[in-house]
Amino acid sequence: MIKNYIKIAFRNLTRNKGYSCINIFGLALGFAISLLCMLYIKDEYSFDRYNLKADRIYRINSDLSYSGKSMQGAASPTPMAETLKRDIPEVEESTRLGKYGSKLVKSGHAVFREQNIIYADSSVFEVFTLPMITGSPQKALSDPLSVVISEKMARKYFGTTDVLNKILIFDTKDVRRVSGVMKDVPDQSHFQADFFLPLYETNDAKTNKWTNHIFNTYVVLKSGSDPKIITAKFEKIVQLYMDPALRRYFQRSLAESRKSGNDFRYSLMPLLDIHLKSDRQGELAANGSIEYFYIFLAIGMFILLIAVFNFINLTTARSVKRAREVGVRKVMGSDRSVLVLQFLSESMLTTWLSLMTGVLFLYILLPYFNALAAKKLSFLAVANPESIFFILAGTLATGLLAGIYPAFYLSSFQPISALKGGLKLFNKRESVRSYLVVCQFSISILLITATLLISQQLRFIRSKRLGFDKEHVLIVKTGQSNESDVITFKNEAVKSAGVKSGTVSGFLPVTSQRWNDMWYPKEKTDEQSAVNMQEWMVDADYVKTMGLVLVQGRDFQEGNIADQQAVIINESAAKKLGYKNPIGKTIHKTGEEKATIIGVIKDFHYESLRNQIEPLGLFVSGNALGQQVKQAFLESVSFRITSSALGSEIFSLRENWEKVAPGRPFEYSFLSEDFDAMYRSEQRVESIFTAFASVAIVIACLGLFGLSAFSAEQRTKEIGIRKVLGASVGSITALLSKDFLKPVLISIVIASPVAWGAINLWLHNFAYKVEVNGWIFLLAGVSTVFIALLTVSFQSIKAAMKNPVKSLASD
Repeated sequence: MIKNYIKIAFRNLTRNKGYSCINIFGLALGFAISLLCMLYIKDEYSFDRYNLKADRIYRINSDLSYSGKSMQGAASPTPMAETLKRDIPEVEESTRLGKYGSKLVKSGHAVFREQNIIYADSSVFEVFTLPMITGSPQKALSDPLSVVISEKMARKYFGTTDVLNKILIFDTKDVRRVSGVMKDVPDQSHFQADFFLPLYETNDAKTNKWTNHIFNTYVVLKSGSDPKIITAKFEKIVQLYMDPALRRYFQRSLAESRKSGNDFRYSLMPLLDIHLKSDRQGELAANGSIEYFYIFLAIGMFILLIAVFNFINLTTARSVKRAREVGVRKVMGSDRSVLVLQFLSESMLTTWLSLMTGVLFLYILLPYFNALAAKKLSFLAVANPESIFFILAGTLATGLLAGIYPAFYLSSFQPISALKGGLKLFNKRESVRSYLVVCQFSISILLITATLLISQQLRFIRSKRLGFDKEHVLIVKTGQSNESDVITFKNEAVKSAGVKSGTVSGFLPVTSQRWNDMWYPKEKTDEQSAVNMQEWMVDADYVKTMGLVLVQGRDFQEGNIADQQAVIINESAAKKLGYKNPIGKTIHKTGEEKATIIGVIKDFHYESLRNQIEPLGLFVSGNALGQQVKQAFLESVSFRITSSALGSEIFSLRENWEKVAPGRPFEYSFLSEDFDAMYRSEQRVESIFTAFASVAIVIACLGLFGLSAFSAEQRTKEIGIRKVLGASVGSITALLSKDFLKPVLISIVIASPVAWGAINLWLHNFAYKVEVNGWIFLLAGVSTVFIALLTVSFQSIKAAMKNPVKSLASD
């Protein structure tokens, strides 16, 4: 019986090759996109699950308030890890991780700039599952001059993993001994570490202040412990330790701070939630997004549904062609259940053929998707047992969903009507198909509109006035070289005619070095008047080189010793400090640090347009700022170069660098490129949405093409009679097209408000954003109508131009 079902199913597929190809191709595209989305979702969901204790590991999050401004941080007070392990019995182990930026790493003649350098406590190997190949996990970070490296780095620098006690030099002067080699940290981790350095040797760890939030703190809870109980104990911890710190550094109690709108709250975040649900200040790496996770899930389902709707529409539309077959089968004694099984078997065969074709499409598309999404998804991931189960279950569900309605519809035909050829497509069936077309095009229009609005926001970002000039600025990465070498390099370079100006500073108006601290408009540190201000160490040529606009006061002057105790602030800082005329005013930090305001620069966007412009202070080299700020100062040198001299000046700069720092790589980028890199994730989303919207409209139009072809075939005699009576090709084309354009127009009405709500939700991530105008929805709608009209018109014109004599003589 089953063999007979399959034989008949194959026969029907080959008999109607055109419609079979449309069904298989459409479903295959749907399967390919849904499998892509499945691989993406699976990859995002798998982050940090390699850890054996993943379900018991938590990060301590901080929710702070300063002068009415809230700050959500991934870092917590420096002593938090040790305190929690000591004071809370439910805590089994704790550790801290910190990241300060890139470093140049050297071994022999091999010199590379490395990004994945993390400072860690020795307990990091007790908390996270990071197997050691050589070395002791307990002792590997006990020596302040030790370093643990990944297997990949061991082979990169030494060609082997047998590298214990080998020497690596960081930033030319920091000599370290390799004390261990660990397995590479999996790609699916919320932090990447190729090098672990001892955290306790850093200045921030040595100061051990409760008011410093520098490191990410992690705890492992004992089995069976309730996280809510530990969270409830944080208040006691704050009372015991934060209160004395506030009294010492701010001369205010915790209660007084809270009354004035300043607060310190802490909570536990499950390790498995960090990648998808955390976007806090101080993250060790850029995380994923739960929004995009659900968007990919929805897109995968919706595009597959579009393909399924095609199958249903074309199968039911073709039902008249099989009416006599159903009539004969019923007369010969077949009951309805047998017919249902026959038609379901045809549906399942089409679905399985589509799946095989879809897997082939997946193999072809995956490299392009990886490039668009910056992922490393493997085609082999579809072959693991878990994926196979979901694919088989999904295919079975798809086959049933696509076939159940057509099967029951076809098997319901009355044998007498079917055999007489009097069967007609009832309006009820027509309306079902119209509903499905509406659903198809609503999804397509939603994706098209979202793509257009994302593109508009990116154009807005590129064209918005930023408050600085990002063009023709070349940045040379110096990597915390010797200060005198960096200054010499800059001074030699600016002598060239093609270099307008140059400045030393790792603090740039793109995502780069950042440091902030509390400043006060008076000597007494009153938290209520505190301003959380960015501290950027620059030189006297920074304002000129970056094209910043001075609106009050003066710029720094080369060689002016008084400027070492001066600051130039932005307009936001002046406003927060409460100054209408800030020139000459002195601002203070805790301790004896202070600075006199000598100038005010116009606000500029030194971070992504996702963020509001916050208070900023520029300080020249020599000011008594923190050690980390001074190190960041030497990270790079920037040059404003004439556009006609870019090529020659890069060559000249390389020569100068090799003289100043022989053996060190010459690394450079352009400020405009670094600016674009801040929005790379949005650019990826735009590209992916464009691709998915294109696929959705192609699948929907395939179905429309098939339906219009069948409709023209069914109305052959009607068209012939109309032509005999004088109807023009244009009027017949319009007649055949209008029935299909109606559901497309309804789709526009349905999809537009949904798209408006979805895109406004996405734009909520930006502090500065484009206005959502109606023309975007009009453009999306007109584009869709035009594409649909082209699709339907092809068949309509073909039918209208047919010889009416042949049409009327066909019976």
